[in-house]
Amino acid sequence: MAELKLFKSDKFAVGNRTIEMPQQHEFWEEARKAAREEGVSQDLINKNTSLLVRSYINQNDLTMEDFRKMLNPALIRANVGSLLSNDNTKPLFETLVESYVRGVFEKTGRAAELLMGTVNIDQQTTSWYYADDYSDEDFDFKTIAQGGPIPVMTIKLAEKKMIQVYKRGGGIELTDEAKAMNFDMLAAFFNRQGLVLGRTDERMVVDRLLNAYFDDGSDAPEVRGVETTGKLTVLDAWDAQTYMEDETGFVPNRVVMNRKTAKQWTSIETTQGMPIFLQNQLDGTVPDVLASKPFISKQMPDGQIMFVDTKFAINEYVFKALSTENERNIKTQVEGSYTTKTSDYVPFETKARMIMDLSKSL
Repeated sequence: MAELKLFKSDKFAVGNRTIEMPQQHEFWEEARKAAREEGVSQDLINKNTSLLVRSYINQNDLTMEDFRKMLNPALIRANVGSLLSNDNTKPLFETLVESYVRGVFEKTGRAAELLMGTVNIDQQTTSWYYADDYSDEDFDFKTIAQGGPIPVMTIKLAEKKMIQVYKRGGGIELTDEAKAMNFDMLAAFFNRQGLVLGRTDERMVVDRLLNAYFDDGSDAPEVRGVETTGKLTVLDAWDAQTYMEDETGFVPNRVVMNRKTAKQWTSIETTQGMPIFLQNQLDGTVPDVLASKPFISKQMPDGQIMFVDTKFAINEYVFKALSTENERNIKTQVEGSYTTKTSDYVPFETKARMIMDLSKSL
């Protein structure tokens, strides 16, 4: 397989540009150089990590989709053992793996639907910034006397609160015998892994929204009851939404609940006993909770609906984005591909989410 090229051609049209791609060893030399310039550690550069290709495409203003279209299609149909034993294709193996894992991870994992944004950090611990005891008035226009001071809100650095992120991930290991399969067959297993990792990630962000990040519970959401405990009505949802909008100024656009509570919401009836959301029952969909789209998660307890303003509720702090590395254990003759991510989710505005609890009364 030594003669197999990495790319279909030497030149490619990408938008209005013509990109020349170096082949074989020349490509890896440029990829390692790009990784060093991006600050990737030499330890990672020496490993077979997908960060090499990611650094190259970042430096050349390409996307992973652009890169995949350039690849020689014979690589996908090649024998896994051959890919791993060839000096040119072995470094590419983890990029192929990551592209399949990431593709399903981003498509089926719904964590991003609840995020306001991403905060990139350069170490695994970082400071927590806050505005102490402020109200909406601190952000608002105020009448200022002639020559008088302009009122301000002060952003502070918390001395006793730190954000720490941890590495999370999973891997797939291959025995020497299993390497006989073609890569396109192996890709199905990596698709499955992407599905699992994506679901795990979304459960983590829901857990942070529900239970807070800091141990003292200072960033836990407010809990509000209903008119009649144990009973869910449209009026209760209206009251929760308008309370959140009127009292905090945040406008919920997503509601998070589990399947049992979603079923309870979908089965609400009129006083004449007719289902309000009959069409949703027939369509197999969950109806909106007023202006908020439903987000079904098993992390939510029975009888609780969390109203979330995703523009302000929670950020993801990222030290190391999703990437894949390769390692071989000589003793066990097992080759492993390990996809990891070093990050965590931290609420930003505590009042940008609120829980309606059917077990509590107003």
